[in-house]
Amino acid sequence: MPTSIVFTLIFLVFIFLIRRGAYYPPPLLPRRPAREIIEASLLAGCLLIVQFIRFDLFWLSGWPSAYLVFGLLAPMVMEWGVRRRGLSDIDFRMPENKKALVLVTILFGIYLVARLVIPPLLGAALTFNWQGFLSYSVIFPFVEEVIFRGMIQTRLEAAWGSVQAWILSGLFFGFHHYYVHFLVIGKPLAVTDVLELVFLTAFGMLLGVIYAKTRSLLPSYLIHAINNLSLFPM
Repeated sequence: MPTSIVFTLIFLVFIFLIRRGAYYPPPLLPRRPAREIIEASLLAGCLLIVQFIRFDLFWLSGWPSAYLVFGLLAPMVMEWGVRRRGLSDIDFRMPENKKALVLVTILFGIYLVARLVIPPLLGAALTFNWQGFLSYSVIFPFVEEVIFRGMIQTRLEAAWGSVQAWILSGLFFGFHHYYVHFLVIGKPLAVTDVLELVFLTAFGMLLGVIYAKTRSLLPSYLIHAINNLSLFPM
């Protein structure tokens, strides 16, 4: 519980620091805002439905398998098929805002030390599970950044602007975790769970503003990956 509170406060500080100043224009021109909102809503709706699709794929079982397939197919269908454009339009490219990238690098360093360096120094055991590593620190951070930031947030940016987009994408990021881990399975919320969801919502907003300021999925993906690496047993 104290960790969630501390990192939520850290996220809010970095959100305040990164959000200041001008934003790069969104890669999608708001020629048809209604279409952007409809497509963002469709993607969000698919995310909610995916939790009820269950099959086995590689070492994954249940809805994570469907989540992975959706995350890989959605950009191909929505960007290549429906929009007929390249993935650079959802920022598969190197960052542009160097100042924001410096702040991201500092945050990455804080995370690395706080999550991965200090615990072993305090006597925490180190183990490695390659399946857990690939799932939690490589695959699913990538899938979530593509969906939440690259696809949903980009469309909201084109319709409503950058600030509203990263706030809404962060709120939906927190709600999605509540939906998956509590609402769908009927699990009641404890105080620690509420704090964790607040942490995840702030984390989603932080990833959103990093994405909006750097115009690249790479920085938000790296922060997301190091966070997941520290939270799940390897």
